[in-house]
Amino acid sequence: MRRLSFFLIFSIPFFSAYSQDVNTIISNLKSDLRSNPSAQKKATIYSDLTWYYSTVSVDSALHYGTNALQESLKLGDSTLIAQVYSDIGAVYFRKGDLKSSQEHYLAAYKIRKARKDNKGLAKISNNLANIYERSGDYGKAMNSSLEALRYFESINDLKNCNTIKGTIGLILLKVKNYPKALKYLSEVIQYQDQNDQKDGLCISCINLGNVYLQMSDTTNALRMYQKSLKACTAVGDKKGIASGYNNIASIKIEQRKSQEAKLLFAKSRNAREALNSNLDKANFDLNLAKDYADSKRYVEARNLLLGVEKTYTKEGLKEKLQKNYKALIEIYSKLNKLDSVNIYVNKLVGINSLILETSVIKQTAELETKYQTAKKEKLLLQKEIEARQKNYIIFTIFSLLILVALIGFLIYRQQKEKNRQQKHEFQLKSDIAKSETRNKLQEQRLTISRDLHDNIGSQLTYIISSIQNLKYKFRNEKSELPDSLTKIGDFTSETISELRDTIWAINSDQIFFEDVRVRILNSIEKIQFAKPEIEISFDMDEELLPKELTNIAGINIYRSIQEALNNSLKYANPSTVQVQIQEINHSIEIVVSDNGKGFDTSAVVRGNGLNNMTKRMDEIGGQFRIESKENEGTTLIFLLENKLIEKRGEKI
Repeated sequence: MRRLSFFLIFSIPFFSAYSQDVNTIISNLKSDLRSNPSAQKKATIYSDLTWYYSTVSVDSALHYGTNALQESLKLGDSTLIAQVYSDIGAVYFRKGDLKSSQEHYLAAYKIRKARKDNKGLAKISNNLANIYERSGDYGKAMNSSLEALRYFESINDLKNCNTIKGTIGLILLKVKNYPKALKYLSEVIQYQDQNDQKDGLCISCINLGNVYLQMSDTTNALRMYQKSLKACTAVGDKKGIASGYNNIASIKIEQRKSQEAKLLFAKSRNAREALNSNLDKANFDLNLAKDYADSKRYVEARNLLLGVEKTYTKEGLKEKLQKNYKALIEIYSKLNKLDSVNIYVNKLVGINSLILETSVIKQTAELETKYQTAKKEKLLLQKEIEARQKNYIIFTIFSLLILVALIGFLIYRQQKEKNRQQKHEFQLKSDIAKSETRNKLQEQRLTISRDLHDNIGSQLTYIISSIQNLKYKFRNEKSELPDSLTKIGDFTSETISELRDTIWAINSDQIFFEDVRVRILNSIEKIQFAKPEIEISFDMDEELLPKELTNIAGINIYRSIQEALNNSLKYANPSTVQVQIQEINHSIEIVVSDNGKGFDTSAVVRGNGLNNMTKRMDEIGGQFRIESKENEGTTLIFLLENKLIEKRGEKI
């Protein structure tokens, strides 16, 4: 299905929920007005009528708004004056006169700022966001919305927070950020459902339907339009009803359900005609014509625009006519009606000139007013100058003191920055020196490992080859020589294996516990092959495998375990040997135990093996101890602090 482009976007401020029918409220207010109320109450009634008529009849709303402003100015009640300015701003917004709407909202903003009415300022910021959004200035619109949202979130006002989120969702829809628009509007609708805010649902469901439509999800778009239509009908929002029927009808056309679409378009037309203001109808038809044009329904768009032109001409709305003429030029060009294009181009030039002329006259009048005002201000300035001269000397001295303090601060900061830079340079030189030292050590290690491999390794290999040749020559001899040669060959092979382990440790910058485990398992496999009668078990915590050590720590741990195994097999005569490496109480514990004959630890003289294990642990900051009793086996324990061993990428 091709992308639909005929939806109507609502950016009307979200109004408070209606506790009863709007027409009933208006009737009651008019009845109160006829009861000769006090001046204060009369001004308040006019203000309320302005607000409630804004959804029913724009013309009536402006009439009562003018009365409300006059009465509130007589009273000098700044709170009421600010409220009336806001109400009139809302009316002009519905009328489509964004400039007048913004002027009235800014007048209210100025008063509320002087009164430090933060809540009122936040509400006006949201209303201004709607104006900026309708004007296409989405950056300003988003900034104003977020400013309002921050305040209402700070006081945990959920109702106003959701109103503003609805505005943000609309802005995100306009800038085509559909996933975020979907998120914001869904949250708003959920809140409105929970609080039965049908007037809000009327608007936000249309906006969410438009989001779904842009995401090509016509099923959910249709569901939202139907939900909006139901809410708009409940609160009597004729614009919303007309939009709902129109949007659903457009989807039906795409679904090739022309009969249903015709009925729905008829209902939309009836709802538009039921609007109390011809200007409201014209504004609605102007938006609808744009949607028809986007859907390539140019003839229907032209017919609507011609009707709109009559209304705007009668009302003398030059800016509206300007938009209307531009739209007609585009429609007639699509219909290939060049004569009509020329006619409306000329009309557009004429209206542009008229707007410019009106603007010049207005500016001239403003300049004359400013000139007269300037004369009065000049007299006031002369008096102010005399007062300023008295304060000038005090201000000059105060400025000099500030300047001296600023210079002192700048000198202090410059010196501090210099010290910091010197410290940084020293650290950098130190790091470079360490890096060079590490590189030199690495080169030396590589040289040593190559020499061991190429020289000693090749020589040992040659010895093994020579022994094999001698064994072959003396294979028929009954002397002990072949057995001796076999032992020498085995010893030499073992030496080569040990040499390879040493080269492995030298060549590695870091060794993982996983590498240590593999080496230990290889050693155990060799021992079991030589002495199958001894059962050797090995267990290491899986969490330790990714941890790493330096090459010195790795080879020392491996050699210590290897030495412990050799000592057990050589002296203890065990039937079982256990090797366990685990993490206990923030430490790494390595235990090698057997069930051999054991010994008295206080009486035994330590040999090279035990001394070597002690030295190896000392080198890497570890501990080594022996636990043994005669005929009860022996346990060798190696303990390393866990802080010395970190995750992969760091080393002890």
